Amino acid sequence: MKTRKTVAGVVSTIVAVAVVTTGASVVIAPVASADPGKFLITREVPTLEDLHAQVAFLIETPASDEAKAANMEGGMKAVVVARTLYNLGLFRAPLGSNQITGPETQNGNVHTAMLRSKTAGRPDLVARVVWKRIDGVWKLSNSSVCEGVKAVGLAMACNF
Repeated sequence: MKTRKTVAGVVSTIVAVAVVTTGASVVIAPVASADPGKFLITREVPTLEDLHAQVAFLIETPASDEAKAANMEGGMKAVVVARTLYNLGLFRAPLGSNQITGPETQNGNVHTAMLRSKTAGRPDLVARVVWKRIDGVWKLSNSSVCEGVKAVGLAMACNF
């Protein structure tokens, strides 16, 4: 339980700093014991901090499937990937970490950045990640989720 509160606290702090320093349009509800809330990136152009906070929300917190689905292009069908990565714990403290960095590109409703994921005893994973703006919300793309499935070696279909 302590880890859940700590991770959720870190995500809340990152989001709060992003909102205060950049005027972000990020929506996050208060942290509750069973569901750390909802997280949505709604600004026109997401920042690296927004994107990093979203990745952390998806694979480093025990948020509800519904809250995670709202941040993924594949919705509820894609949540199995986020839930599996969270449950494995490979890319969250104490075993690992994630960081979103540049270079970034944006072309209309498609935004890209780089993701570096680390886990103890494995080589770092570095990948270009794509987000899509759908109905005013930036969502992790199906193509990026599927690339992550392959990179980690998860035995699951990418049919979302």
